[in-house]
Amino acid sequence: MARSPEAMHKCPLLKRDIFWGDCYEVQEIRNDELEPSFFPYKFDADEANKVCEVCKWYIAD
Repeated sequence: MARSPEAMHKCPLLKRDIFWGDCYEVQEIRNDELEPSFFPYKFDADEANKVCEVCKWYIAD
């Protein structure tokens, strides 16, 4: 089943509850497909690469 964009998750990178859509946008920034200035939360890209690869919540089944 696909994950709903309204699904919530405690993000280990941002240390807050976020929507799946926010998680997806973090991945877009990591892949250089979204300008970080458009995202409301600041984060370190190197830290995101480490944390997101362990969490993997952005992957929709």
